[in-house]
Amino acid sequence: MKKLLVGLILLAAAFMTACGSQTTPTVTVAEMPPTPRFTQTQAPMGSELLFDGARAYEQNRRLAVDIGTRVAGTQGGQNAADYIASEFEESGLEVTRQAFTFEGWEDRGTTVQLIGANAGQLDANPIQYSVGGNVEGDIVLTPGTGTRNDFSRVNVRGKIALVKRGTLSFGEKAQNAAEVGAKAILIYNERPESFTGTLRERVSIPTIALSGAAGQEILKRLPQGTVRVQIKSDSGVEQRTGYNVIGTLKGKTAETIVLGGHYDSVSAGPGAGDNGSGTAVVLELARALAQKPQPEHTLVFVAFDAEELGLVGSRAYVDDLSESQLGEIRAMLNFDMLGAGGGPLILMGNGDVALLARSSAQQLGIDARNGSMPSNAGSDHESFARQGVDTVFFMRDYDLLHTPDDTINQVKEQYLDEAGRVAERVLERLDAAPVRLDSSKLMPTE
Repeated sequence: MKKLLVGLILLAAAFMTACGSQTTPTVTVAEMPPTPRFTQTQAPMGSELLFDGARAYEQNRRLAVDIGTRVAGTQGGQNAADYIASEFEESGLEVTRQAFTFEGWEDRGTTVQLIGANAGQLDANPIQYSVGGNVEGDIVLTPGTGTRNDFSRVNVRGKIALVKRGTLSFGEKAQNAAEVGAKAILIYNERPESFTGTLRERVSIPTIALSGAAGQEILKRLPQGTVRVQIKSDSGVEQRTGYNVIGTLKGKTAETIVLGGHYDSVSAGPGAGDNGSGTAVVLELARALAQKPQPEHTLVFVAFDAEELGLVGSRAYVDDLSESQLGEIRAMLNFDMLGAGGGPLILMGNGDVALLARSSAQQLGIDARNGSMPSNAGSDHESFARQGVDTVFFMRDYDLLHTPDDTINQVKEQYLDEAGRVAERVLERLDAAPVRLDSSKLMPTE
């Protein structure tokens, strides 16, 4: 399939993990292919679409407003897991919880203070898994985005590096700064607001996120002379437990389709778009599909925990599967960061299932495109794709993830409805061919 690049859409992961991403990734969006041909092997499992966007929005509201911030390993995360389990049970699914341990991180108090003339506190947050410490030093502005080459052009030894957010992961920027002797690194936002993220690699120096407004304040002062700051950060790591919440709708065969989305958020805000919206779609799909005749495939709905810490929950889920269980997975549909922002619905992937999803959107008259993300961004479908499972990633352009502004008023019921209706149509079409066949008998072609 030839892809014509029609534009660049900016997303904030990660993110993390998306989500799951650490920086503002650039997603390349491709033009839709010609209307595909599709051959069904039997009648689909109930042709009426039952997904209700209004119900999904209410699920989103309960997660983002009634429960709020849902950091993995915290009480908020536990409250969300309990709620999701109860909703799966109410829909008639068999519910289990998969526990896994991970290194949790806690910020017990962090400040960044300008010292000297016009002293004042800056709007700052440590990046998750940043080391603690008390550091004082002069700020050195690093050009570019913090590559090794960028750091070779300035002297940050014994000083505090100031770097713009973007392009590289936080860990890469911080590691590059540490290698040339910086005592700490401040990463400032391109936009005025504050943000947060996660270090995927261990770094030896404090790594602090500055709001764009704080970054501009420093940039305004630097031409006037030396700018000195004091960083005080009390943070630490401890073992915590996360929980994937799994709802199973038994089919007539053991062949499985997994529908997943992460329910954890970062600490900066309630995570309405990232990823209350994806979780809400999964919950409403579970309700809608449970109302239909028994499917040929077994449908497994998974609310993943700790995605924001590096896809930890989905990796734990996949790692726990036997080789035969992995082999039974026909497809994995991932729902992350799809309820807010703008632009078309992005149905990301280059395999048969993603192609089927985009053709399903065409059938429904919904504008949907393919896309690709840089290596420093990701989401839970990747844990499955690494094991050879065919995946599709439902998402939208959204730049308020990992900020306090990722609130329920950003979410659009229409976006939830579009994602859910496309997913329901995809499942109908997949279920119309319960036995693995040559892709030409099931999947669309150009």
